[in-house]
Amino acid sequence: MSLRKVVVVTSEALALGCYGSLPQGPGTGGNGGAGTTGSGGRGGAAGTASAGTTGGPAGGGAGSARGGSAGNAPGGIGGGGSRGGATAGAAGAGTGGGGSTGGATAGVAGGGTAGTGPGGRGGSGGPGGRGGAGQGGLGGVGAAGGQAGGAGGRGGGGGASGSSGGAGGTATCPIACALSAHCDNGTCRSRTTEFSLQDVGARPRGIVAGGDGNLWFTDSAYDKIRRISPSGSITEFIVPTVGSRLGPIAAGPDGNLWFSEGNTGKIGRITPNGVITEYPLTDALAGPGGITAGPDGNIWFAESGRNRIGVSTPAGVISEKALPTADAQPGAITKGLDGNCWFLEAIGKIGRITPAGTVMEFDIPTSSSNPTDIVAGADGNLWFTESNVDKIGRITTAGVVTEFALPTAAVSPWNITAGPDSNIWFTEASAATIGRIEPSGKVTEFPIPANPYGITRGPDGNLWFTEQQAGKIGRFLPP
Repeated sequence: MSLRKVVVVTSEALALGCYGSLPQGPGTGGNGGAGTTGSGGRGGAAGTASAGTTGGPAGGGAGSARGGSAGNAPGGIGGGGSRGGATAGAAGAGTGGGGSTGGATAGVAGGGTAGTGPGGRGGSGGPGGRGGAGQGGLGGVGAAGGQAGGAGGRGGGGGASGSSGGAGGTATCPIACALSAHCDNGTCRSRTTEFSLQDVGARPRGIVAGGDGNLWFTDSAYDKIRRISPSGSITEFIVPTVGSRLGPIAAGPDGNLWFSEGNTGKIGRITPNGVITEYPLTDALAGPGGITAGPDGNIWFAESGRNRIGVSTPAGVISEKALPTADAQPGAITKGLDGNCWFLEAIGKIGRITPAGTVMEFDIPTSSSNPTDIVAGADGNLWFTESNVDKIGRITTAGVVTEFALPTAAVSPWNITAGPDSNIWFTEASAATIGRIEPSGKVTEFPIPANPYGITRGPDGNLWFTEQQAGKIGRFLPP
């Protein structure tokens, strides 16, 4: 049952207030008294409605108050708009009272008050008084989690409009979310979204962001190159050679995607439209693996089977360079920020090759580390994974190596990428986790649903990874 309270005053009238336990209709503010020749009347305060019952909409009606008439002096101040209810639902949009009429200077209109409920909308400012350079009232500010505040009130004759209300706030989560989740407007939600592949037993491996705004990845089980859009739509393209054992894939300087075929001694090119061309190497047992766009506009790749670094022009003209150390088994390769290409050797070395073909090798302190992937960081250094010893390594362009032990043992750090946050991100192939290492060496591990393999930064600012054992593609929202 609602209670109505009336207060009667004289020249500075207070508006009628409405209170109740159920959602209410609009409250009407009282009229301001007539101003005397010296000061304008003051508008009554707006009505305030209380919240509706739990689960229902807020009960705030749109109250309004009108400023009193003035003499020749400045006008009165309009009353404030109504306040929305505290519970969820749509709070009423308060309307500020108008300024007084007449007078050399117009009254300033009162601004609407924000709804306090999560769904509340800020009240609109009232119009400025007529006569002088009136100023519109300020719009209300939206409550936490609510809509944006109302628009500013209209200016009076010759007056400027008031400013618009503030944007609605964002609700926070009542408790801190786990590392695997993020706070989404008051609710903890998983950072990871998974997309299943149609083929049973699919083994997605390498993944990279293409210049077309999509992600491209290889499937070693079905000899397919697949494309996935940021929204999760998947298209597949069959590689002509059967049993090719597709591996890493890279975005080329020509706008195409380039990939290696480990079993057939070929590298391949696929256009954004899905047209595939294969280029045989000089030796069918070359065992091409890592592949990258080079600093010279060509494609660079490693030949683990023949201990060479290969170079292909965008037209498919191939040349090869033998490494100085026998049986070095070159694997992953990437373009450094110093204008050279850097690659890993399974024997525990890191190699650097200039566009002219000059090679220099650097020892990794832990020789049995089995380095698996390498990437250039935003800090100008090269970062690499050491799968056998659960470490992340960093090498400067001068060849100084530093190793960082991971907090968890037996996780097999595998592929690595530069993230959207100037940090380095990597997969832990023997654990259902993705790791982040900051330039300082601080490591954080984030749980995900399945063991990851390849990883890359997506065009949407997320991290995308392959789940080779689960046959899925994952998308991860970084903090």
